[in-house]
Amino acid sequence: MPVNGSALRQEKGLNGAALKWIAMCSMLIDHIGAVVLEYGLYYEGGAKGFRRLAEGPWGNEIEIGAWFLRVLGRPAFMIYCFLLVEGFIHTRNRMKYGKNLLIFSLISEIPFDLAVGNGLFVPEYQNVFFELFIGFGVLSALERVKLRECGSGIAQTPRRCLYIGIGCAVAELLRADYGASGILIIAAFYLLSQNRKKQTAAAAVLGFLESFGITLGAGGLAAIPIGVYNGKRGKQRYKYLFYWFYPVHLLLLYAVRWYFLGIRPA
Repeated sequence: MPVNGSALRQEKGLNGAALKWIAMCSMLIDHIGAVVLEYGLYYEGGAKGFRRLAEGPWGNEIEIGAWFLRVLGRPAFMIYCFLLVEGFIHTRNRMKYGKNLLIFSLISEIPFDLAVGNGLFVPEYQNVFFELFIGFGVLSALERVKLRECGSGIAQTPRRCLYIGIGCAVAELLRADYGASGILIIAAFYLLSQNRKKQTAAAAVLGFLESFGITLGAGGLAAIPIGVYNGKRGKQRYKYLFYWFYPVHLLLLYAVRWYFLGIRPA
């Protein structure tokens, strides 16, 4: 049976599964730079591996390499925020979706603390699954406003702002990774979900602003894969791989840092 031109056009671009792989690889690259190389360069806990890497003959090159890896990794969070919104809108079981985010936020906390805080318990900073779970709660509240509130979108604005503000406050109080800025990004993707061009523009602008202080706005590069997203889920053969990859790769990078750089837990 011949396939018409519109069907072919719909198949072009990246599906949801492809975006997940891009985000996962970008996150891995980012964390190699942050957890291994930057830690080796800047860690001031007195571990012997720190000074060897920072003051060795390749110190400057390693610093440049670490920064370049962080540049390549900055789009990851923006893509994950976009995928959170897409998953929220299209999932068949929101309760299960939210439960998975909460479960993996708890599973990931010790690996995150070891990788980022160099200890088993670092309450000052929480992993990104907490950020996504809070964002999920904000999306649920925004959805209720849309379904239950009468009037136009303008009339719903005060209630929307209230729920987004609460989500930002919770993210800051818990010190979740990305804090209030991450909640604003998630809310923006949801509120613009009917217009892909506006979502792409939001990814470029918000990604640039969020990452400007670290990598001169490289987070805005997330607009490229988001802009060519074709709206399809793709084959979800390894659904839980994308959940488990986060805590497992943090543990592995922590082990690499410990073994090769000699940086022990604080």
